[in-house]
Amino acid sequence: MNRRLLILGAVLATLPALAVAQPVETALHLSETAEVTRAPDEVVATLRAEARAPTAAAAQEAVNRAIAAAVTRAQAVSSARVSTGGYWTGRGEEGRGWQAAQSVTLRGGEAPALLELTAALQSQGLALQHLTWTLTRDAARQAREEASRLALDALRRRADALAGQLNLAVAGIREVRIDAPDRSPRPMPTAAMRSSASGAAPPVAIAEDITVPATVEAVVVLRPR
Repeated sequence: MNRRLLILGAVLATLPALAVAQPVETALHLSETAEVTRAPDEVVATLRAEARAPTAAAAQEAVNRAIAAAVTRAQAVSSARVSTGGYWTGRGEEGRGWQAAQSVTLRGGEAPALLELTAALQSQGLALQHLTWTLTRDAARQAREEASRLALDALRRRADALAGQLNLAVAGIREVRIDAPDRSPRPMPTAAMRSSASGAAPPVAIAEDITVPATVEAVVVLRPR
């Protein structure tokens, strides 16, 4: 019986020591944003074929022919990639006749060739909707990764500085959240530009550096020195 009491007393005696041994932690919530700039490496042009006719079939047939011709012309340019967009058919204004439309998108890293192709499709009757410089997927991914690294480095430096001001030390990072959205630049707004002359001058696209941001949020654990 006395031995049990001695063991129980020894256990109880260690409880305050264990409680004192547990370090007091402070959670520091931080957020840092970094940006990198990259020169765009791809031109994107979106054109639209439209048609109006007394019947839906006639309007659609005209659009189909226009898009087929545009795709054939675009596929002949090796440096350009072509894809088609949404298709729309509906009644004309005040229910008179039918309208149909479909878009086609051109992408390429060789701006002169792509702009010449855009002008050629304009001469075929397509309307230019959007024209912009952008980053390819690989270039955008690399830029986001670098921006994320810079933001994380800045967060670590700030955590060390704040810990020093509080006379604490950084014990670790409990949570990390990285927000590096894939933000494509807004297309340059253009009126629905058409060209009827076969030798028309191509549209102008002047490149501008693209800013790629990344934000890092973290919960930093601080402990007494």
